[in-house]
Amino acid sequence: MSVVRRSFVFPFILLLLTLGCAEKSEEQGEEKPHVRGIITDFEEERGQVLIENKEDGSVDSGPIWVSLSKDAELIVGGETVTVSLDGTLVGRNAEVWINGVIAQSYPPQTKAVKMVIH
Repeated sequence: MSVVRRSFVFPFILLLLTLGCAEKSEEQGEEKPHVRGIITDFEEERGQVLIENKEDGSVDSGPIWVSLSKDAELIVGGETVTVSLDGTLVGRNAEVWINGVIAQSYPPQTKAVKMVIH
């Protein structure tokens, strides 16, 4: 095989391997929630819930106020709902995915792009 052919085939093989690995990681599922814990309070004026955030292994990492972003997906009991957050959610478990921005207040505040209430 000539050097030119070999130099063309090698990048092509790498491309196929990369695409194959990318598809496999998507099949394994989405990323873990950024916030996970029990909803302990509700602030009606701001439409926020306070979640006692538990990291993996049930380590308490402190409370965080969470509100829904404009296009957030809210799933309650396995069904996607169009209602906003309310006081009936206090005491329930929640998993939250955020856009990466957390306000440096105490407790911290963030907006959810997806929230699943169990």
